[in-house]
Amino acid sequence: MYATEWSCMAQSTITVPQRTPPGWVNSFMRMALKTPVLQRSLGRGLALLTVTGRRSGHQYVIPVSYTRAGDEILVVTKKARSWWRNLSECPNVTLRLAGRDHVGHAIASVGDPSRAGLLRDYLSERRFDARAYGVRIDPDGRANVDDVDALLTQVVLVEIVLA
Repeated sequence: MYATEWSCMAQSTITVPQRTPPGWVNSFMRMALKTPVLQRSLGRGLALLTVTGRRSGHQYVIPVSYTRAGDEILVVTKKARSWWRNLSECPNVTLRLAGRDHVGHAIASVGDPSRAGLLRDYLSERRFDARAYGVRIDPDGRANVDDVDALLTQVVLVEIVLA
């Protein structure tokens, strides 16, 4: 490869922001997603995920964005967050979708190259999330492959199969 070709190629520099929303934002979202009128407008891509603490046994309710294909749900979260670690010992979850609670089984994966296509599909559908992670959208409307590959090691893919 010639030096001029290399300099013309776009380099991916994905850095996941480490900040988390203030506590009141998650509290508001939990309330909104339990209120039928608000849930209808907000709940199209947002859900409430309930996980059980692996040590404490405490129930944690986390607002998450998701994509759905039949009975399979995909949630993407920052690796720096800790709630997803509970899934290693207690993979049974409850997901509040469209005003109804569903039980499911969750598997979390980090940095698995075989899941890159799944992450790309997610970010192509969830453009707001793609922007938040700094992932470019290509002219074909899909998340940029290089950006997705760079992001893969910094996020957790939580795949949930509903019962």
